[in-house]
Amino acid sequence: MASIRDVAKKAGVAACTVSRVLNGTAAVSQETRIKIEKAMKELDYIPNELARGMFRQKSGIIAMLVPSIKHPFFSSLADYIEKELYIKGYKLMLCSTSGSIEREQEYLNTFRTNLVDGIVMAVNSLPETVYEHFTKPMVMLDCHISKNIPFVVSDHRMGGQLAAEEFINNNCRHVLHLCAEKEEKEILSYKGHETLEQILTEHGIQTRGQEIRWNSFDLDGYRELAELILKNYPDIDGIMAADMAALAFYEAGKKLGKRIPDDLCIIAYDGTYILNVIDTNLTAVVQNLKLYSKEVVAMILELIENPGNHIENTYIPVSLKKGKTS
Repeated sequence: MASIRDVAKKAGVAACTVSRVLNGTAAVSQETRIKIEKAMKELDYIPNELARGMFRQKSGIIAMLVPSIKHPFFSSLADYIEKELYIKGYKLMLCSTSGSIEREQEYLNTFRTNLVDGIVMAVNSLPETVYEHFTKPMVMLDCHISKNIPFVVSDHRMGGQLAAEEFINNNCRHVLHLCAEKEEKEILSYKGHETLEQILTEHGIQTRGQEIRWNSFDLDGYRELAELILKNYPDIDGIMAADMAALAFYEAGKKLGKRIPDDLCIIAYDGTYILNVIDTNLTAVVQNLKLYSKEVVAMILELIENPGNHIENTYIPVSLKKGKTS
């Protein structure tokens, strides 16, 4: 592999001149620049981005920390964010904690160096002070940690309202909604479940919130859970759950002979690609991940390029996509 000294020798210049061209730290004549670029091309020279980042105090890399890369919502959002960052001249480093507090802490310790310019956090298992005292620009997703750390979140209250109205229109009387285990932190997705329960209760509809750990089940596990719930609670005629779980309830309902949507109305929450894997055409509350990603990228780059500026939290509208399950 060619080094910067090899490039300098072939171009007939000093190594520091090659370095100035790479880092843009000083003016170099057009003739010299052409010779250096030609030498780099002929030698197939690849600049050491990490070393350049340390020199410039900027790496051009944004880290994104998620609980699971396999989860449809996080993998979809990461894909959109990566594309948006690339357009802006940045690269994405995607890391998964797999639900481990220790891994989250280890990643944050690593990110304190010049390895990354900023962090997008989709996990928040550590004490709030850890995030408040972190020195790198940080954006939270779906969680309000501190007034000093801005967040981007879908408008879950709107999502809960859209789902509630759909259940009411379908004459549901007993609705179950699956949600993550509630924590002390203000996890903003809970607003959707609270809104759903409030509206349904006002209309005399019984609701039941079933808390589960977000990483407790894969699709097969959700299938077993869905079948168990529908067998134990035969009066349930409405389900709201994240995409993967909603698919499992659809399959379990069919297996138990329920007519969908007459006997069982199912509303998926997220509206990711996984709903297209099986031809079920589920009704879904859709999070606008394309707009979500644009806002996340705009926010983290604003924090990097204009430190000290006040950044407003951002709420992304959601929509209801009608399918055959309601």
